[in-house]
Amino acid sequence: MKDAPRILVVDDDAGIGLMLTKALARHGFQVDATTSADEALEKSETTSYDAALVDLVMPGRDGKDLAETLRRRFPGLPIGLLTGYTHSPLIPAFEKSGVAVFKKPVLVQDLVEFLQREIGG
Repeated sequence: MKDAPRILVVDDDAGIGLMLTKALARHGFQVDATTSADEALEKSETTSYDAALVDLVMPGRDGKDLAETLRRRFPGLPIGLLTGYTHSPLIPAFEKSGVAVFKKPVLVQDLVEFLQREIGG
């Protein structure tokens, strides 16, 4: 039996990480949630992920930097950016590069459809 797809969720708001962990688990995904880009990068060194969902604005290393680093380290890794900043000038550039952008408050069903489409979860 194939293991459930493993998703890395990164959001500095631990409540959002917990909510996404529970919601995505109900749809058959294994989820590791972190509250910082540095912690996410540490986890990605020892765990193989099928996709990542990353908050764009976080203290310290932001989601833009994390997404770019993950893309370099793991070419082809599906990445979804979560943002409450709907008018950020970064959004069109990410969308052109193949990064999906989800505006908060995000609908879990939109994330599930993205993950299923990208990794067949």
